[in-house]
Amino acid sequence: MSIQQLQNSPHFGKSFMTLLFNKSRLPLFLIIHFLAVGNTANAQISNNRSEERVITLLTNAKTNLNRQNLSLSLSQAQSALSTATTIGDEQKIWEAKNLIGEIYLTQGDFQRAIQLFLGLSMNAEKINNYSVSANGYLSLANIYSHMGAFTKAAETYDIAYEQFDQIDYELGMIEVKAAASLNFLIANQNEQALKAYQQLLSLAVQDSLAYFKLIAHDGLLEVYQKLNDYDKGLEIGESYLQLIQTEGGSPQMAANANNQIAALYLNAGENDQAIEALKKAENICLTNSINNKILANTYQQLAKAYQAKNQDQQAQTYDQKYKSLSARLPKSVSYDAQGFEEAEATARSLEQEARAIVEEEALIITQAESSKREEIKNDEIARLKILEHEALVGNRNLGHSALEAEYIHQDLMIAQHEFESTERQAEILRYKESLIRHQLELKLAEEEKLILEQEAEISEKRQLIYLIIGGAFVIIALILGVEYVRVSRLNSLLKKQQATIHQRNVELQLSNATIMEKNAKLHRAHDELKRTQANLIQAEKMSALGMLTAGIAHEVNNPISFVSNGLQILEENISEAFDSLSTFEQILQLENLDEIKSNYNIHKAENTSVSVLKKDTADLLEDVKFGATRIIEIVDGLRIFSRKDEKKFKKAHLHEIIDSALLISKSKYKGRVQIIKEYGNNIPAIDCFPGQLNQIFINLIGNASDAIEGEGWIKIMLQDISGKYVRAIVQDSGSGMTDDVKKKIFEPLYTTKESGKGTGLGLSISTDIMKTHRGHIDVRSKVGVGTAFILTLQVDLMKDKNEVVQDS
Repeated sequence: MSIQQLQNSPHFGKSFMTLLFNKSRLPLFLIIHFLAVGNTANAQISNNRSEERVITLLTNAKTNLNRQNLSLSLSQAQSALSTATTIGDEQKIWEAKNLIGEIYLTQGDFQRAIQLFLGLSMNAEKINNYSVSANGYLSLANIYSHMGAFTKAAETYDIAYEQFDQIDYELGMIEVKAAASLNFLIANQNEQALKAYQQLLSLAVQDSLAYFKLIAHDGLLEVYQKLNDYDKGLEIGESYLQLIQTEGGSPQMAANANNQIAALYLNAGENDQAIEALKKAENICLTNSINNKILANTYQQLAKAYQAKNQDQQAQTYDQKYKSLSARLPKSVSYDAQGFEEAEATARSLEQEARAIVEEEALIITQAESSKREEIKNDEIARLKILEHEALVGNRNLGHSALEAEYIHQDLMIAQHEFESTERQAEILRYKESLIRHQLELKLAEEEKLILEQEAEISEKRQLIYLIIGGAFVIIALILGVEYVRVSRLNSLLKKQQATIHQRNVELQLSNATIMEKNAKLHRAHDELKRTQANLIQAEKMSALGMLTAGIAHEVNNPISFVSNGLQILEENISEAFDSLSTFEQILQLENLDEIKSNYNIHKAENTSVSVLKKDTADLLEDVKFGATRIIEIVDGLRIFSRKDEKKFKKAHLHEIIDSALLISKSKYKGRVQIIKEYGNNIPAIDCFPGQLNQIFINLIGNASDAIEGEGWIKIMLQDISGKYVRAIVQDSGSGMTDDVKKKIFEPLYTTKESGKGTGLGLSISTDIMKTHRGHIDVRSKVGVGTAFILTLQVDLMKDKNEVVQDS
């Protein structure tokens, strides 16, 4: 294209300036683009970090809510809400608000909880976000149900259900149906609950939702139990248990199902079936560490079942378990007619107040948004005016250029016309053309100069960018150098710390050696202490035996007298029998049979006391045997008492140990104190050291005898506790003890007896012996009434028959 054609182009000025602008701005555009990409990446990293912070805050808030640390939980949830709002994460905003509402509900702050969820639902409705609004109304309904405003809760559940229905969210509708069914059940609106749970079961089966099938079965079973519908209750109960096994229901569900089935059996009077179901529930709870209201309900129903079967001991045991567990659980909320009305009024009043606050806040936000929009509008108008002014200036420049081009075009047309008319005019036209060409060349030169100047400016800016980049590299190098120096110093410091740690380790090893040496000394001292304790127990035995020596000697003298006297008379009888035998031998030596008969009859007539001699001899032998047996019993009792026990537990019957102690202590109470034995039936043998337990009972019987002035009684009782423990009670009718004495009686060297009559070690040693047997000793006493010592011992102490349980 020629210069003239280019000049005549109507887009000449615009195309040229556009090309010039594009060439001069390209490097700058690239720089701005890279900076924008960097900012976008930084913003993305910042958003990711914010999302992680929101997740961490929500997790910590939930943990603190479970730990009942409500103030910290609320603070963390509010921080999560603020961060989620900043990054615009709607899902995390909903989670944070939902958690805050749950915290308010736990705090019992119904007003703030209602205001939160009502505001959430109303604002979501304005933008047709029915997913959020429906969830808000569901939470709001749960709050009303928790307050006891069941009618208001039912109305709100209907709203939530309708909104889930509008967005065709079936899972949300089923969740609302489950919550509404539970609301009817808690309100004792059993017919409505039955209908609602049947609908829930139908929906759950239709959509194959195992969890909601379990919920529906659980609710139907409780409804039938309340309606006392035995047949349908058992049918749904068996179906529920089978569903738990096939669909993976929780142990809590299985235990609760057995409780509900047992309640049906109890109402029908079928106590054995009820106990069987309750035992299953108890086993499930104990196996899975379920220590809540389900287990408490199990214990309560077991107590009722055993009471109905007149098994009072079992009933009392489970009643105590129920009361003990219930005392540790939160109190159940109960409702009455007046409470319903008050809860309904309170719920509606709180919602009205919350609605007014939400509407007022919405109005304030609307006004603020309107003001903001007005500011933005004014800014946009001002910006448009500036752009309009710039466009006007640009149009004027373009107009001048077009006008100049038009003038040139007209001049060329005139020149061409004159060239065709005359030669002279052609010369003039050529002159003008050369002049115009020159002008165009000047103009192009000026434009080229402008381009060169712009290129020079771009070059300067490029150099500036290079300088900036170079400076950045220098700064980075300096930072790396400083960091290298810092790391070097840290490494040097770390080496010093490692040397210090090594020195400390050496010192610690020396200290450990010292500690091990001290431990060895402590072990030796402990062994010596145990030997001293064993010797002390043996010495106390001998001391007690010394005090009882006179009585024991008297007890032994009586049977010895039986034996001695019996032997003397037996000696005389045997001598007489031998004389008679000698006479008979002489008679038998006669040769004449008639003489033998005659002398035999004479001797028989003279000795008529043979039968009497036989009877006396038999009686005397019985007396001697009785005396010898009595002596053996006393000696065995002394042997059991005085011997040192072996190192292994052995099975023994408490009543045998107590009888031995009574025999040894007989001199203390004989003739003035009545011994009453109530050993019970089927008392199991226990693992023990019989000699040590014998020593305890001798101490207790001796103390009881000393406490009785004149005549009185000592009662010894044995009781079996669930086959796991045996309880022994030694009770007397003595003078009793004051509270101060009771506090000190188990202390070493403490005694209330006169000097020489007690060492003050008996009960202290008895306490140590009970600890060896992993048992417990307790005392009950009242001045003027008497004292009772209660010993509780385990039946099975040996995990292995050869296990050694007493220290060497």
